[in-house]
Amino acid sequence: MWKFTSIFLFAFAILAILALGQTSFAFDCSEFEVDRIKFNLQSLNKTEKITQEEKTPPTITDTEYHINPCAPLTYDNDDDESKKNHCDNNTYICQIKTNYLEGRKDPRIISIKQIAGGELNPELALGPALNNDDMHGHLSMIYHGASYNDEPQQANITFICKKQGDNKITKYNYKENTLFIEWETQAACGEKIPEEDKGMSGFTKFILTLIFIGLCYFGIGAAYKYHAYKAHGWDLLPHLDFWRDVPYLVSDVFKYIVNSFRTGRGGYSRV
Repeated sequence: MWKFTSIFLFAFAILAILALGQTSFAFDCSEFEVDRIKFNLQSLNKTEKITQEEKTPPTITDTEYHINPCAPLTYDNDDDESKKNHCDNNTYICQIKTNYLEGRKDPRIISIKQIAGGELNPELALGPALNNDDMHGHLSMIYHGASYNDEPQQANITFICKKQGDNKITKYNYKENTLFIEWETQAACGEKIPEEDKGMSGFTKFILTLIFIGLCYFGIGAAYKYHAYKAHGWDLLPHLDFWRDVPYLVSDVFKYIVNSFRTGRGGYSRV
């Protein structure tokens, strides 16, 4: 019975690992750090929409970007007909192009492109500080995981620290399958993580180790001599004769070194 149960649990664990390996985990923007700077972008966890209009006579082409840097996009209407008009599930940035004749508002969808989604694998980096008052430069995030017509897509978002004012996208440009965005927000003003106590240095640990070894040596040696030979006083020291000769040995070494510097012949004096 126990053997059967063990096999069942093992098989269940393997299946769970495989299932987790295929699951797309969302990027948690509520708390992360880059180069010892802590950020929290949770205030940006909502869908931002930007629109660009371009005249393409005799029509007009609108390009919409739906953006959420923290979570997949959600839609109010999620019926089958509406699903045809937006990106797939688990999309963070979606581009929708529509086209209509001038003077008429009966747009038709030209393309729906997933710019970022699925396995985002975000790349995080900090730019150089702009001045002495800045702790860090702009926060750069590159989102991957999407493709269109078998061409990989990505989004390169630069979050600019703005200590006052509203969050807003100031610039954006799509080229070479990459959407470049500049986003001013207070959330991009990171907080420096205090240096952790690094503890004792290597030299201090070395000295303490020597002291510990010395205490063990003298303690164990004294206990042994006390129980084995009933020794008392200085006789408790292990290898007592050696320790009595230590001052003379140190003196001889010191004299040898001094003579070596004086004569330059390794300590030998002229005859």
